[in-house]
Amino acid sequence: MQQKQNTAIILTNLGGPRSIDEVKEFLLDLLGDPNVIQLPFFLKPFQKLLAQVIVSRRLPTSVKLYQEIGGKSPLVEITQIQAMRLEKRLGLKIFIFMNCGKPSSTELMQELNACGTKFNHFIVLPLFPQYSTTTTKTSFEKITEFLSKTFPEAKTHFVRSYPDHPKFVQAWTERIQRKIQHVQKPFKLIFSAHGIPESYVKKGDPYFEETKQSVEAIMSNFPGQDYVLAFQSRFGKGKWLEPSTIQVVEELGQGSRAVIVPISFVSDHVETIHEIGIEITHLAEERGGKLYRVPGLNNSSLFIDCLEDLIIEKLKTINSV
Repeated sequence: MQQKQNTAIILTNLGGPRSIDEVKEFLLDLLGDPNVIQLPFFLKPFQKLLAQVIVSRRLPTSVKLYQEIGGKSPLVEITQIQAMRLEKRLGLKIFIFMNCGKPSSTELMQELNACGTKFNHFIVLPLFPQYSTTTTKTSFEKITEFLSKTFPEAKTHFVRSYPDHPKFVQAWTERIQRKIQHVQKPFKLIFSAHGIPESYVKKGDPYFEETKQSVEAIMSNFPGQDYVLAFQSRFGKGKWLEPSTIQVVEELGQGSRAVIVPISFVSDHVETIHEIGIEITHLAEERGGKLYRVPGLNNSSLFIDCLEDLIIEKLKTINSV
């Protein structure tokens, strides 16, 4: 393709601490982001200060969680493998940027400079299949600000979202089929997505609708199967999307079985490994039920196929201009 050699891809994800020493920085970045924690206008000047107060209280608990899953989040390493596999397939330079923690814009700049190539085009591919102001929007804003300062003449092209992309749907279908072949029927499928406040949806955040699109597309491959979409990781006060994953699991009856799918998380991290794999699984067992966790898509070949297709489509758009 004509533009291929001067085009770079940036994979962006939320991020995660690569060691216990990075937990505090990660949490400060996360809670200090005005798109993640949307404060009333009169409190916005105090966003960073409030983040410091919350982190000071939550840090010991958060450190303990990461210690219990090996002392780090695997998300960054998974993303690096995704980037390497895409580089091998496409022959393009693939960089990664984490919205919170590292690799941040500083590390991204170092990587771009070390490459020694003058890039005229950047394709930004979010590892958030469903668009949300709390993830996609804030990543796009940070990358736009960075690239406009460092590569002002380059053009940036964004993949907005892909909630029902055929290969994304196929990748989850394969993951689920592989898990349920070992589960005795009947069972319930629980699609667990990261929750957001209902107020964000009322302001126009499309996350809820796009998450439903993902679930409905996947369920077309499982006709007649009992399922529910639920939401986890509630934080702070206010009304959040419902039902909560905890509420759904608490309502499982004695001897019931459920298979839980982390539909909004493409890569395993603390919320899939610990929150689902340990805490919510234990809750199900306390209720006399059995919970089976489907792993994130991680480095599924079908998911890499999906990412490859999304990049190729953007390359075609660049070449057509």
